[in-house]
Amino acid sequence: MLLQHLSLREFRNFAAGDLDFGARFTVLHGPNGVGKTNILEALYLVATLRSFRSADLGPLVRHGAAEARVEVSGHDRQLGLGTRLAVHLTRTARQTRRLAVADGKTVRSGPDFYGRLRAILFTPEDLGVLRGSPTGRRQFLDRALFARDRAHIADIADYDKLLRSRNRVLRGEDAGIARGQQDTLLDAYDAGLAAAGARIWVRRERLLADLRGAFAEAFAQIHGRHLGVTLEYVTRLAGEPGAESADPQTRLAEALRGARRHDLMRGTTTVGPHRDDFDVRLDGQDAGAFASQGQARALILAFKIAELQDARARAGEAPVLLLDDVSSELDPQRSAQLFEALLREAGQCVLTTTAPHFIGLPAGGDCRYIEVDKGHIKLGGDSGP
Repeated sequence: MLLQHLSLREFRNFAAGDLDFGARFTVLHGPNGVGKTNILEALYLVATLRSFRSADLGPLVRHGAAEARVEVSGHDRQLGLGTRLAVHLTRTARQTRRLAVADGKTVRSGPDFYGRLRAILFTPEDLGVLRGSPTGRRQFLDRALFARDRAHIADIADYDKLLRSRNRVLRGEDAGIARGQQDTLLDAYDAGLAAAGARIWVRRERLLADLRGAFAEAFAQIHGRHLGVTLEYVTRLAGEPGAESADPQTRLAEALRGARRHDLMRGTTTVGPHRDDFDVRLDGQDAGAFASQGQARALILAFKIAELQDARARAGEAPVLLLDDVSSELDPQRSAQLFEALLREAGQCVLTTTAPHFIGLPAGGDCRYIEVDKGHIKLGGDSGP
């Protein structure tokens, strides 16, 4: 989908806001805290029906308002038609409901809406992935898969729901469940977790395998030096000798059964893709401990470029690239190399920055610079920094 226009109503700090996108690059500039990232969040919401900053959709509705709306219009290049996508949020005291609309028709099923706008996201928080927790790295992988496979979002939601239910049974939170019923319930939850979890596990492993070569090449381009980089998925499943030859669903089902006694004592599920990780090595050393801040940023951006290349190869066109504060903490040479890579690889891209001169892109019809100021979008045209 080629983005043409965005309309915001009562979203985050925007009472109302409208902007037209550049044909390739749209640069949102302004001081910190004025709402630039909120615009990226709005686009991500239309792409995934999720926020990348909050599990709760309530904060997306502007303070004092009960409803919010994000609407994107553009051109579906596969169908050769104009298209309009919208997400409506209604906040009550108990919850925030969302409603997805495509070309004026309500879309009840999330998986039927996912993928109409495909987006790849980079945020400054991604820089902490290498040094942060396994939870953050899993979420980083899953965000990449949301753009690659619409079924992944549904599997993550199903897996999380089953996991919470299994943990409640393990903790004995329902006093009405007898011991025999507990085992029956755990058998059912184990079967569901093994099925959904195996699909999650396989997709994550396949993603890293598919991106590995392009990731190393992109890192060399951004960093300017050829250092050995590796990318591996790490599963925590243990098993009997030869268990590795079994299919993932069987391995996961057996691991859940084998861990049940231990899980009952701890009151939580200790095996499964919710405990997995991935490992990045730089010249054979753990990148989380060894890489400099600039190298860490280059590694994450290289991953995003590899993700972009893979998505374009699969779909025939590049997804929209959302880059939040992308140029900070890169020295001028690496920043220039990054933008050379973006000019070469990216299709349509929306970037944020505190000052336009940090963005090494040429002015002209392909690049639009737009100022954002305290919840207001200052309309402008194609202008340089």
